[in-house]
Amino acid sequence: MHRIRIEHVGPIEAIELKNQLLKDGLSINQDFVWEYRQATYDNDGFTPVDSKQAIFSFFEPAMATFYQLKWSR
Repeated sequence: MHRIRIEHVGPIEAIELKNQLLKDGLSINQDFVWEYRQATYDNDGFTPVDSKQAIFSFFEPAMATFYQLKWSR
């Protein structure tokens, strides 16, 4: 699996990215899998440990490279 992590993205934008992959003809569990992770915070509740992020894992390395370049900010 070849993973792309997109940080500082909200859940709606993550779903839009997933829908873009489906619109491009890719299939979940055949071409890619994805997940959304909320931000996690330190014990004080104010210091972020990990930012909110969408993670896309592709089975083909070329596909991962293509979308990593396409979605680079």
